[in-house]
Amino acid sequence: MIARAAIMAGTEMGKGAFSIHCNKRGHFSCASRIVAIIRSFAHGPLSERTVAEAGLSLTYERFQRVTALARFTARISVSYGDEASLTLSPAFSNHFQIADIEPRPLRSSAGPGGLEFVFPAPAAGELPVVIWAHPRSFGHFDLTAAVDPEGRVAFSILVYP
Repeated sequence: MIARAAIMAGTEMGKGAFSIHCNKRGHFSCASRIVAIIRSFAHGPLSERTVAEAGLSLTYERFQRVTALARFTARISVSYGDEASLTLSPAFSNHFQIADIEPRPLRSSAGPGGLEFVFPAPAAGELPVVIWAHPRSFGHFDLTAAVDPEGRVAFSILVYP
């Protein structure tokens, strides 16, 4: 008897883009293939995404686990001034608990506009900022990040149990 595990990746005809067929003897082999596919969505090329707009790019995992530490990498183009700021929408602090930020901000504040972090500007080029955060719960979250004067990106994350 053949046990069949199919993973559907929606196509125009509603047929699966690929499927995995397992027989009784290959049970462990089949399970490892399914786990590998799930991992590619969770922490792989299908999950990682970068969004960019006018002086800001943000790289993040679209699919995250509620028990795992998430990494958000922002690159801020600084063209003038001694400081660079990054603002995360109020929804970010509602759905994520920040564990660490590198480099350390000079100052930070929370208000109705969200979380604002101010960093010393680099001598030249982009300022990389890495934020590690834990999801507070599972669900689908629409978030934004912004830099002065006009860079703003929107991104969505699905956090699963």
